[in-house]
Amino acid sequence: MHHAKGFALSGIAVLVAGAILAATAGATAQSRTVVKVGPSNLGRILVDSHGKTLYLWAHDKGKKSTCYGDCAMYWPPLLTRGMPVARSGARASLLGTTRRHDGRLQVTYAGHPLYYFVQDTKPGQTTGEGSTGFGGRWDPLSSGGKAVRSTSPGGSYGARKSAAVSYGARPLKANVISPTPGASAGASGTFSVDVSLQARKRTANHLLSGYTAAFNDPSAPTFHPGPDAAAPGLVVLLSTTPTIAGTPLQGPNTNLAGVFQINDVSKANGLKRTFNSWIVSSPGFFGQGVRASLTVYAVNGTAPALITGSEKPISNVVHESFTIAG
Repeated sequence: MHHAKGFALSGIAVLVAGAILAATAGATAQSRTVVKVGPSNLGRILVDSHGKTLYLWAHDKGKKSTCYGDCAMYWPPLLTRGMPVARSGARASLLGTTRRHDGRLQVTYAGHPLYYFVQDTKPGQTTGEGSTGFGGRWDPLSSGGKAVRSTSPGGSYGARKSAAVSYGARPLKANVISPTPGASAGASGTFSVDVSLQARKRTANHLLSGYTAAFNDPSAPTFHPGPDAAAPGLVVLLSTTPTIAGTPLQGPNTNLAGVFQINDVSKANGLKRTFNSWIVSSPGFFGQGVRASLTVYAVNGTAPALITGSEKPISNVVHESFTIAG
């Protein structure tokens, strides 16, 4: 298999820089930050002064934000330098602030810290609604401070139900950060698959002891479908993976973890966590204008190159459906 055909790393610096700039722009603090109510495909929801959707995160159990590090890259906080201002249907009595670890003030509404989603690029977009990335559901807010969700069978919430799986008693927690449920990926020529694994308790940290921070160069011999040397137990399956004779690509049961270029490991609150990213520079290699299903989980030890179904996951199994753009 030629690297350039399906997995070549192109523009990675631009992509990473773009994500950082997006997060920074979204999180730039303003004096007297405005919060208002505006239109969206889910109805009237809470937005900023430019109409960008604001989200709450179910993982935040109180007024304090628990979204930091990689989480804040994808879900930048709404910041302010002074007391925020309510406009156009927002309730001033529900506005407040919370102090983040770095000392900056984040806007809260009805006690919920507020966030943007980096894949919302236009006013009123709600592409983050229903996402369960980083271990908790994300939703826009109503003027009363409640989660706003699509309830129609064919709506965005219906498309996201498969991703909301139970963690059960398994020691690791798997998340799909990108693509988001129901997204059209690859419309701009590339798209990224970003996943993470996290120990649910400190006693499970040892299950991630073989995971390391590493860049998997597409020209290196380690770059090929199969297990990822930097994330040995990671399993990533794509339903549209082709079968090509004489190559490791053997259809949808091919473990694609070995083509992830970026691997990172961190620890927060005593719990180990990984971040793994694959920049798909040739989306058409996996189909065009087709519906695809992404499956992510972890096994103990080193994952197989071909998944048989007899594997025993040590994490929840996440199934994420999205469209590869034509």
